[in-house]
Amino acid sequence: MYTVLDLDRDLAVLEKQGAKVFTVGYSELGRPIKGVFKGAPDGPQLLMQGAIHAREWVTAQLCVLLAENYTGECGLWCIPMVNPDGAMLAQYGLDSVGNKEKRDFLYRINGYSDDFSLWKANARAVDLNVNFNALWGTGKSNMTYPAPANYIGPYPLSESESRTLAEFTEKVRPRYTVSYHARGRVIYYGFDGLNPDPDVPYIASAETGYPAYTSEGSSGGYKDWFVLTTYRAGITVEVGSEGTPYQELQKELPSMLAQNKGLLGALSRAAKGET
Repeated sequence: MYTVLDLDRDLAVLEKQGAKVFTVGYSELGRPIKGVFKGAPDGPQLLMQGAIHAREWVTAQLCVLLAENYTGECGLWCIPMVNPDGAMLAQYGLDSVGNKEKRDFLYRINGYSDDFSLWKANARAVDLNVNFNALWGTGKSNMTYPAPANYIGPYPLSESESRTLAEFTEKVRPRYTVSYHARGRVIYYGFDGLNPDPDVPYIASAETGYPAYTSEGSSGGYKDWFVLTTYRAGITVEVGSEGTPYQELQKELPSMLAQNKGLLGALSRAAKGET
């Protein structure tokens, strides 16, 4: 597993190597949402985020490794684990939740099961990646009540984690965003017919070897919101084999890193107009 404690340890190493480590905001249960910065603070910026879905905690470790290896000229901002409460819940179940009333709520929402390994949501049973104001609530799989996955929340950006990510994005104003998810080895780009920078998905596909597709039917996602509100390119990168259980995806980290290690550098060059 790759826990909040593992993340703190690895970010401390990055800080010793010269990166800037900081707290972006706090989760619903009060856990810090950590960020890291490398590169030039002036000029085009990139923003990478991972683990917005609880069961996809492996993407937090991948983000840290990619940040560690980043040598591009653009500033790189990274939020490796947007959903620390959910990640801990997927890894440790109800033992990760201190409040009894909250534990009882989550136990009920999870169908009275102690197995939270497939949980996607945060500690309020909101799926953060359908909680953004981009055709919010119009997705075919959206749910309008608390659930382990796909619950849109009571209103857009109702959750502290999604608000933190949105507000930080507005502050950084990145040229491109990269959102890491698992599984499928595929790239999604654009939103609702918008494709602000057609070169970006093809650059990403060439660097990773993953096919790139438009996000047909997507709604409420972070990438969707970024494209819609900024008219800049954001991509979702799904890593890991489709058939591998989420709890075993960590075994594929070497191949994930090998396939994605050139992506940020390529996007940095594109942002600087060097491609």
